[in-house]
Amino acid sequence: MHDFSLLDYIALTVFLIVVFGYGWLIRYGPLKDKNIASGVQRARARWIKTMAKRENRIVDMQILANLSQGNAFFASTAIVIAGVLATALGRANEIASMLNNLPIPAQSTPDMIKIKMIFLMIIFLTAFFKFAWAFRITHYTSIMIRATPLRDHVNTPESKKHINRTIELAGLAGLHSNAGLHTYYYGIAASGWFLNPLVFIVATLSVLAILYRREYKSASHAILIEDS
Repeated sequence: MHDFSLLDYIALTVFLIVVFGYGWLIRYGPLKDKNIASGVQRARARWIKTMAKRENRIVDMQILANLSQGNAFFASTAIVIAGVLATALGRANEIASMLNNLPIPAQSTPDMIKIKMIFLMIIFLTAFFKFAWAFRITHYTSIMIRATPLRDHVNTPESKKHINRTIELAGLAGLHSNAGLHTYYYGIAASGWFLNPLVFIVATLSVLAILYRREYKSASHAILIEDS
């Protein structure tokens, strides 16, 4: 680690503050109930309550199947990226030489490249586990939907409890899927570290700005919040 400069440590600190700080704000902090995810969760609640009043729930199962496919795609892509990075570890010398010849010199050694690759692998493996867990929870949600009492019993205490549990389970699937997408964004920002720690900082702050704008200032946000 002695090859890393002070700016490298500052860039890494900024990245970790953004990742964990923003994650806390949107899940537990003052931004929790004002983002797209909260609007979507309220829409999920209405969907599942409406589903419980129908006898035919084939369409609902198809919707969940589509959501599962999306999570499976991102999970498989994340594991492929991690595998490519693991393979590239053996060519750290060539990669370091190539990066040091760029117009913006990276000043990287093979050992630094390996550490950065492992760091990026950890990010995409984290994304894999988030999407894989979202995939499993979506399957659990489909089972809960199939187990929902028939329309004639929808107003019983047991049925209402089951519906609320199904809503919470669907929300957990969305939570982990959204966290997986965030991790992809952070992986893109972390790849800037290969070029230069300043690029890493700029990429991290840019990703933060993009995430905040899309989740709190976009047209989609306005529609979902108004609808909720």
